Amino acid sequence: MLAQSSSAQAPRQHAPRYAPPCARPACAPRPAPRRPRVGARPAPVARATAAASSSLGEAAPPLQQQQQQQQLSPVAPPLEPPACDAADAADAADASPLAVTVRPASGLLELRQVARLRAEAYYADDRSRFAESFKRQFASQEVDSLQQRTAPRGGRAQQCDCLVAVDAGGAVVGCIDVRVPQAATGLPASGVPQGEARGAYILNVVVDVPVRGRGVGRRLMRAAMARAVRVWGAERLFTHVEADNDVASALYRGCGFEQHSGSGAFEGAAQLGRLVLLVAEGSEVDAAGDGSSGGDGAAPAA
Repeated sequence: MLAQSSSAQAPRQHAPRYAPPCARPACAPRPAPRRPRVGARPAPVARATAAASSSLGEAAPPLQQQQQQQQLSPVAPPLEPPACDAADAADAADASPLAVTVRPASGLLELRQVARLRAEAYYADDRSRFAESFKRQFASQEVDSLQQRTAPRGGRAQQCDCLVAVDAGGAVVGCIDVRVPQAATGLPASGVPQGEARGAYILNVVVDVPVRGRGVGRRLMRAAMARAVRVWGAERLFTHVEADNDVASALYRGCGFEQHSGSGAFEGAAQLGRLVLLVAEGSEVDAAGDGSSGGDGAAPAA
């Protein structure tokens, strides 16, 4: 009998192949940015780190962590929050007011500054590795959108009026949008109830972090309201607030807003996170007010 070769005593073993993590399908839902709110502060780094560790699993192996992290997409859709969501809570007290000029945004450079301010505000709580990518994508889209929304069309008024708060050094430190009434544009202003052809909608208030709490948000609100009445002929002004956001509600009341009759009650646990429609009468707005009281600058140009 022939002796069996020693090399054939055991079957040949192959090294296991490395399986790369699956790419996230392009059609999968993308994470949306969290909407900032008045009075909210960015979460401490330690808390954000702990939350991230919890979502990925403390004891997950490196490959599993890599696969889970790749579920985040570097692209997220833009978000338009109600007015004053990114304005500082201390604006209600206007402590140590900052000298600013409130006027319409002028030129591409200022629109880029506006877009960057909004990107920083909307993704303030994002601690993912894609945060900067989100911000760049958002800012790029917002610049393009602002250029379209603020341009007159077919002999009619622009759909959106973007105002900026500029400090003594010429830097944009805050911004706000006014959706122009249907009577001026020929198109319904989103956010305004049906039948309100002379209603304007105020949104997208953002104040730069270093100057929050110095009255910039309040002056942006007053300037936007005055311009909506004086320039665009608004008879009523609308905005939304979260039902459980007492700080924002107080700021709006200080600017003359009241709850719209058809928006329901503020109180109750069921109202948490719900948006409530607010309204201010144009006849009660100081149309000469420019949001720059105390020598902060000139009134906005028509």
